[in-house]
Amino acid sequence: MTMIGKAFEFGYANARVKAMKQALLGEKEINAMTEANSADGVYSLLEKTQYREDLVVSALKERTIADQIEFATTKNFSRTLQKIVKIVPKKFENEIKELFEKYDVNNLKTILVSKHLGKVKEKIEPLIIDSMSISKGRMNKILDATSVKEVVNLLGGTIYGKVLQKHLKEYEKDNEISSLIFALDEYYYSKLPSIAKNPYGDERIILKMLKSQADIRNISNICRGKKDNITADKLHEMMIKSGNIRGDVLEKACSAKNVEEAAKIFEKNYSLGKAIEEYKKTGSLIPIEMELERNVAKKGLKVLRNSVLSLGTIAGFLFLKEEEVNNIRKIVRCKEFNLPQEQIKEMTVIV
Repeated sequence: MTMIGKAFEFGYANARVKAMKQALLGEKEINAMTEANSADGVYSLLEKTQYREDLVVSALKERTIADQIEFATTKNFSRTLQKIVKIVPKKFENEIKELFEKYDVNNLKTILVSKHLGKVKEKIEPLIIDSMSISKGRMNKILDATSVKEVVNLLGGTIYGKVLQKHLKEYEKDNEISSLIFALDEYYYSKLPSIAKNPYGDERIILKMLKSQADIRNISNICRGKKDNITADKLHEMMIKSGNIRGDVLEKACSAKNVEEAAKIFEKNYSLGKAIEEYKKTGSLIPIEMELERNVAKKGLKVLRNSVLSLGTIAGFLFLKEEEVNNIRKIVRCKEFNLPQEQIKEMTVIV
């Protein structure tokens, strides 16, 4: 398509997305929240941002400040998704909704883990983004479910129910929720080529970003598996096959003796040197996982900067928005548990 044609198709949508980007929180705002004395301080800072509208209408006034902030970030992100659906050219609604399926999958992963841990609806609901494919009525029933099995049964008739049903017996046998979480990840990331496919040449940009997300899930799963003494064969079964990292490299990492040896395989490409040293001192995987997130976040920023008049611009913006919400949630929960500023800064991803 000619540049004039692309401008006609995407000009308005991209202009709106670029304007929305201006409202994203920068390093100054994130650092100010990190340095706040309490969750109340974070709330006061957010009142001066685009999150004010969502804080004001919060339906959780009787809950803790941290809960209110978490709920507000969820509502804000949901409104952002709805806004993008409205401004994207009608002919591309299906592509956008396929891209947004990631958030439906994340919803279900959050619900499954929460039900596995015995959490009640009130603790889960603030984290659930408005679904594109699951009706509010069905979602309410799912949130009311009292077990993982009930959640899977309530998803009957959907693709998610079909995917999860295959692994339900395995879960009931070993009580490991990771098998169900992996099933959802494998389903979503196996669709990458079709999700990214569009006639404007953006497929390579979006595909690269999504594959990078699959990569950090694989590396994180390997490191966690090594720490928990999971066998190499079991770890290899849990690998998402549609990322950028070659299968033989993943296999080598799965067969590593320990976390340090596995992480070193990815050290050069993901700048993990400092994070590995920190792991050796503390035994915490947080520095490694945060560095992986930063690497992918930078790729998202590059997409946003380099892609014009396209779906790539929208995909890049959503990635950055997602990181912003994750940062706010991490910070406010850390404040709730009185963690030191330096530790909080290690957990935030500045892009």
